[in-house]
Amino acid sequence: MSEEDQSMWAITELKKLQTSANEATLVAIIKVIEDQQAEIESLRGSMEGQLWSPNSWKKDQDEQHGK
Repeated sequence: MSEEDQSMWAITELKKLQTSANEATLVAIIKVIEDQQAEIESLRGSMEGQLWSPNSWKKDQDEQHGK
């Protein structure tokens, strides 16, 4: 199960447990999970861009070979 699937499952299950007494707490927890998932996706995209960037690879190669 992917991280995104895990997050969606957790949110779905938390919503099932929601009552008027714990609504504020569960809404806050769901918001944290959603924010964390968005940050994970952002970081993943950023890392993939850096890892596969031809310019970064060329720069690293030049630095390794003293150019």
